[in-house]
Amino acid sequence: MTTAPVSQPFTSGSFLFADTGIASALEASGAADVVRRQLAGFTQATRNEAVKEIERITAEVTNLNLIDVILDAVSTYRELRDAGMRTISAPDSSEFVELIGHQVTLENQPSIQLIVNGKQVANVHLLLSLVIEIQALTATVRYGRLTALQIGRCDVGASVGIEGTTVAHRQSQLQLPLSIPLGAGLPLGTPRPSDARATSI
Repeated sequence: MTTAPVSQPFTSGSFLFADTGIASALEASGAADVVRRQLAGFTQATRNEAVKEIERITAEVTNLNLIDVILDAVSTYRELRDAGMRTISAPDSSEFVELIGHQVTLENQPSIQLIVNGKQVANVHLLLSLVIEIQALTATVRYGRLTALQIGRCDVGASVGIEGTTVAHRQSQLQLPLSIPLGAGLPLGTPRPSDARATSI
């Protein structure tokens, strides 16, 4: 397994396409030809424009900050919610919550409509999958808020596919910042808005 250093912001897209661009990955995987075949009967120019649109949407879908994904999941853990309630009752206190061996999973499956001359001619399905294995994590809780995280080893597996064709897949150990300050903190137990659904085990 390789090790990936973290730059800010660190997204699922920058993780997946670290060694190649999205356009190159679409062509090399054959996904671009899958899209073109769905527009059989139209000009080559129209089919190529459809591929460019799929490239743009793939970039949008994979523009997920992985640290935000982790925060969204861990902020719903019962241990942290309980600590949040206790610190609300004791506003001058802080609690440290240690979490060992947690897995965060995320799946996003948008359906993309391709419309030519005002008529829908194809429906392209995209799938983004993330699995984040957190070996050790320490959270700081103050007054009902998650105010800092310290993360140990973190392994990430990610893939993106179009119509069942894998465009990119990568698995690596992340070098996350030792400590992630969160300013005023995140309210515990209230998921933040997200286009994708994150679950934790």
